Amino acid sequence: MFDRSARFERIRIFSSSIVCLALLALSAIRLASGQQSQETKTIVSDKPLTAEQLAVYKAMFVSWFEDSKLSGNLAIQTEPLDLKADYWYASCLKGLLLESISPGIVHRFRTEDLNSLGSGALHLVDPEEQSEVNDEHDPGKAIRNGKPVDDAVEDGFSHGLLTVSEIRFDKTHTHALVQFSFRCGMLCGHATPMLMEKKNGMWKRKAMCGGYVS
Repeated sequence: MFDRSARFERIRIFSSSIVCLALLALSAIRLASGQQSQETKTIVSDKPLTAEQLAVYKAMFVSWFEDSKLSGNLAIQTEPLDLKADYWYASCLKGLLLESISPGIVHRFRTEDLNSLGSGALHLVDPEEQSEVNDEHDPGKAIRNGKPVDDAVEDGFSHGLLTVSEIRFDKTHTHALVQFSFRCGMLCGHATPMLMEKKNGMWKRKAMCGGYVS
């Protein structure tokens, strides 16, 4: 669960022009995705995540959560990062030569990976099952049913789903593009692509490449 003050601060951000932002962002995503002529089949790799990949994910979580305690429900499987389907990434990819990858390959987190992410408070969950739980605890539904706003938000956040994308490294492995998303309801969530940079052996966030809030 997020730190209480951090949760309320972020929900205040989400509530600003929430409907307009959601509709505009979702329309843009659907338009970009609809231009793809063929969907790539997703294949789960039988290889574990490397130490370098886990280091990038850890740095991304540290960057996003800042001083808040890293915890929550993490989807056990990554999602593909399709650079052709989203205009967000363009500004972050200028001047970078990405290494080649096999399209559609995703990975699964193992329980032993959680310590490498810097937290034993993350829980690996099946994303489809957690999405159903998430819908049952949607803050918007709870508020409409008379639940106090703060209680509804806290409950929604505690049942939210964290998802991370596959990582795209550049050819020098000094830069990596990755996306973090959190969903806690129909109009409760956000997604943020980040460009990470490796300096002095440590990965840190270099830039945020857009994203949406709903």
